[in-house]
Amino acid sequence: MILVTGATGHVGRAVVSRLVSSGHEVAALVRKPEAVQGRLPRETALRVGDYEDISSLKTAFAGIDELVLISSDGDADAVMRHHANAIEAARAASVRHVTFTSIVDIGESSPFYYAPAYRDAERRLASLPSTILRCGLYSDLILDTWLTSASGELVLPAGQGLVAPVSRDDVAAAVAAVAARPGAARALYTITGNQTLNFDEIAAGYGEATGQPLRYRPCSLDDYLASASARLDAPWPQAFATLCASIAEGRYASTSSDFTALTGKPPESFRDFLVRAAFGVRKDN
Repeated sequence: MILVTGATGHVGRAVVSRLVSSGHEVAALVRKPEAVQGRLPRETALRVGDYEDISSLKTAFAGIDELVLISSDGDADAVMRHHANAIEAARAASVRHVTFTSIVDIGESSPFYYAPAYRDAERRLASLPSTILRCGLYSDLILDTWLTSASGELVLPAGQGLVAPVSRDDVAAAVAAVAARPGAARALYTITGNQTLNFDEIAAGYGEATGQPLRYRPCSLDDYLASASARLDAPWPQAFATLCASIAEGRYASTSSDFTALTGKPPESFRDFLVRAAFGVRKDN
């Protein structure tokens, strides 16, 4: 039995769907079963649990062989606590293997707001049979957070830093591949796109895909924080500002072939992702 957390989120739903379609016995961790209707395959069993309630997680994880721990979101302290609770519950329930979606940017000197939370989770998982997928910057985050809200000009404190965008669908495909055969998995994979881009190229690609010209203008962290704080609730101004600072330091500027090794396919290019998103085309498995 494979249990997937975060099963109503984009990555979690896609992992569940892939595993079910491959014939695996799958359960989904949810807080409110009534919120799931129509969002998951009918064959999916439901386990009820809350990241904030470790006793509910221990009950939900009973009898589970493989736990797919999709990373939490929100305030960094809460994220760290959620991951810690889930990992402790997995240990208590004698789960055989954990697959966890981490990030590429967990270095001790990283400025990124979430780096300590993921570093803590990886440290906790070191004593359990586990596979960690360190994921690069999501193509979807770039589009939804920065590109679609830009009006002719993309203003970020990312300097000339490079990223290798990877879509959430591709992350889900890599996660499902590991969860389907945990015994064959190694301890660590890095999941990125296969091409690095700077934000001049990202803005130009968005303009080509959508017909809405966009240019990139680097700004200071202080200027970005002032602008973002007027538009966004905490912790997002700090989270995005420090993410950009990390990008500017080159922490997202590498590519990996691990996605292809796991799935047998190349990752979707950022250009193809933008075209697909612009025309509302669903990605084939």
